[in-house]
Parts: sequence; C-alpha cells; structure tokens
Amino acid sequence: MGAIRGRPRALTKDLIIDAVLAEGLDTFSLPTIAARLGVAHSGLYRYFEDREDLVVHTMTRIAQSAPWPAIDLPWREQLEQIGEAIWTMCDTYPGYDLAALRTRNVSPGFVSRLTPYVDSLHHQGLSVIDATAAIEFIRTLVLTSAIEATRLKSIADRRDLPDHSIPGFADPEKWAGRGWYDRHLNTWLDGLAQRIT
Repeated sequence: MGAIRGRPRALTKDLIIDAVLAEGLDTFSLPTIAARLGVAHSGLYRYFEDREDLVVHTMTRIAQSAPWPAIDLPWREQLEQIGEAIWTMCDTYPGYDLAALRTRNVSPGFVSRLTPYVDSLHHQGLSVIDATAAIEFIRTLVLTSAIEATRLKSIADRRDLPDHSIPGFADPEKWAGRGWYDRHLNTWLDGLAQRIT
C-alpha cells in the first residue's frame, strides 16, 4: 500500500476516488483508503456517506471516462460497441465487474451515459422497454462473462479437474479470452432482431 508521505494534500473527492482505483474497486476498504491518503478514517465520511456511496461515485467517474460509441450507429453495432465499452472498463479497472454486480445503487454517471442509447434504439424500432432491457442485458453479459473468464483462466491448466461431461464445454473457445461472450451475444442479438418493428 503506497501511503502519501510528507505533508498531506488537501483531501478532495477526486483524490479519494483516485485512491480507490489504485487500491482496487472490489477489494478496497475505507481504512485502507485512509491509510493510503494519510488521513483519519473518519475524515472520509465528510465526503462520502459510506463505502457504497464511494463505490457509486467511483463508478460514475469510470462511466464518464469510458470510450462510449457514437449515438448514431445502427442498433446492432451500437449494442456491440456498448459491450466493448464495458469490457474496456472491466479490463482497465480490476474488480469493476464484481463491484458493478454487487453494488446496491445505480451510478448516476452510468445512467446518464446510457440514456441517449435508449432513445436511439427506440428511434430504430425497439420499444423503450426492449431498448432498456437490451442495454441491461449487454451490461450483465459483459460483467458475468468477465468474471467467468477470470475464473476459467485460473483453472484451465489444472490437472485435478475432471473432463467436462456437458456436451460443448470442451470447446476451446469457452476457455480462451472472453469465453463464449460473442456466441451468447450474437445468439441474443439475432433474437432481438425479431422484435424490431
């Protein structure tokens, strides 16, 4: 843990969020952040209500800096590129996938970034409900696929595990990179195409 040495800088929300990102979004604690910043643990509560509030603010910053796609893309490409933006967040910020699934509150920054896509998808023939569900599906698929890819990578070379008895699980694609993310995504998008009016 790299605590700040010497005279402490004036504490700000941005400095605290920087410390969270350096510590790890899913694993940090308020005491470790306070120690990293060289401040009293209780001082953090002047800026954030609790750990959950700090997670939400950190995720808002991540959402605001993510490489979101152009709003005028065709609906399928738009959804694929939203998925790529969320993958970038998972790759850039270790623990983002777990934290995003565990947090009780929605990041306002994430909502503000995705609301224009709902409007765009609606104008391209999806109902508002289907457009919202499509984005939520992509988000959840990326997050769970990222977690699964990490898990599979950690066990791929273990010799003590039995061969898979479920047909298809021996597919090398399942165990490499993003696993079956693209397969799942394309299957779902093909089905969504049937709902375009």
